[in-house]
Amino acid sequence: MKLLKSWNSYKDRERLHGRLTLSKYQSSIYRYCQFTSLAFLLIIASCEEKIPTIQNPGGFYDINMLTISADSMTVAQAVVNPGIGQSDILYIGNDENVYAYTLLKFGEIDYYLPDSVEKFISLKLNLRSDRQYRLDSSNNDTIKIEILHLENDGADPWTEDSSHFGNFKIENYKNLGKLRVLAEFAYTDSDTVVINLDTALVSQWYKVTNEDYTLVLMQSDTNKTAVQTFHSTESPYYPWLEVVYYVVGDTSLKSSYILPTEDLSIIKFKKPAGSSNLLSINSGRASFSVLAFDFEDLFTDENEFIAKADLRLNIDPVQTQQYGEIFYLYVNLADSSILDADGNLDPNYNPVGQSYDFYHAVGVSDTIADINVKSLLQEVVSDYISNYGIVLYTVPTFSNISTLSLYNASDQNPAGFRPSLRILTMKEQ
Repeated sequence: MKLLKSWNSYKDRERLHGRLTLSKYQSSIYRYCQFTSLAFLLIIASCEEKIPTIQNPGGFYDINMLTISADSMTVAQAVVNPGIGQSDILYIGNDENVYAYTLLKFGEIDYYLPDSVEKFISLKLNLRSDRQYRLDSSNNDTIKIEILHLENDGADPWTEDSSHFGNFKIENYKNLGKLRVLAEFAYTDSDTVVINLDTALVSQWYKVTNEDYTLVLMQSDTNKTAVQTFHSTESPYYPWLEVVYYVVGDTSLKSSYILPTEDLSIIKFKKPAGSSNLLSINSGRASFSVLAFDFEDLFTDENEFIAKADLRLNIDPVQTQQYGEIFYLYVNLADSSILDADGNLDPNYNPVGQSYDFYHAVGVSDTIADINVKSLLQEVVSDYISNYGIVLYTVPTFSNISTLSLYNASDQNPAGFRPSLRILTMKEQ
């Protein structure tokens, strides 16, 4: 009521007559409201978005874009006998692209079996399936695989370095009647495939009456187009023989697992490894390519550095065979061992395992591969390593039947399809 009277007095006389006196309780509320309002204003102020002022990099740096076209590059293609014995996948099959079969060698039978085996009860080959490749996805034909015994009079005709098709030819043994069919089974991708074999085979190996320790796995009907894969001994899901037997003086069944001492796939490619206008990258025939070009002379100022660098490669979709999977293209700067004593490309050069390598994933529908090579080129510009060219390859642990075909620097290709190197440089003003 007192507050109302004071307000009326102000309106009548256009000034506040007398002081407005607050009670102790009202004064506390007033101070609390003041404090709360101040705190609220401080919180709002601290929550305001702070937008910094960003300077245009062009104000601090000189920016330059360089394009090195295919005209200034030299391109080389190498095809060597592949050492894919360390691949963790085994291939069996036949299609428009490849013909493949697998060799398994069981050369240490005595290591896995005791000395006192009295009788063998069963012998089973266990394989861990991986996947099936079909260029025609609508084809669902059942594929059967034969297991054959390679009879070679105790000789040892192959090792894991024999994976090139020219190093071991199964036809030589077919013609001599040295391949004996042991069993046949239908491929399935349901994990473990178990095939029963005659115990006479392990009896011969155990008594050393037969030292032919190689089993061959081949597609039975080569008129059907498909490629099947299994895990090798380099994989955690390796193949093995399971042997069940009795030992002398014991009526309880015993069993042992016998692992292959060696295994590999023999792969024959039906298309040429390269052509005059293409680069072919594939690990199953160990092909790789080299792009050599000079760019160091373009960097004469030590204050200039590479901000971005991409190698652009165009893909030929007709010759490329990816079987519906991603292709891992590896890129590396070659070292001096890429040249032979005459200064030419050494076909035995092995790019795998270099310290600067990295990979670029190429999707099944990709037509262009833009590869970040900034770190590689900067190493050369900074004189940390020498420039012997950029090597393109893939590794043996990747699919050995997939092939990536790239347009090279040939005049046969349109200018926009040839390789190019695009470099963005910056220099502080």
